[in-house]
Amino acid sequence: MSTLSSARDFARAEASSFTFGRAVALLAGVVVVGFDSIMTRAELAKSRRQLAELDDRLLRDIGLDRATARFEANKNYWS
Repeated sequence: MSTLSSARDFARAEASSFTFGRAVALLAGVVVVGFDSIMTRAELAKSRRQLAELDDRLLRDIGLDRATARFEANKNYWS
C-alpha cells in the first residue's frame, strides 16, 4: 500500500469531520509520493546516461544496438 493511499485512508477514518491533523497527513503523503516520483525519474535519467556510454560490445551483451541505445538515452526527463 502506498503512502498516499495510507494517508487517504487515514483521512477517511471514521470521524465526523476532516481535522487539521488528517489534512497534514494527507499533504505529507502527497509530498512523499511526489519526492519518490522525482527520485525515480532522476535514477532513470542516470541509467539512460550510462547506457549512452556503453561500448558496442556491452550493448550487444544486453541485446541492444547503438541506435536503440542512442534513442533511449535521448529521451526527455519526463519520458
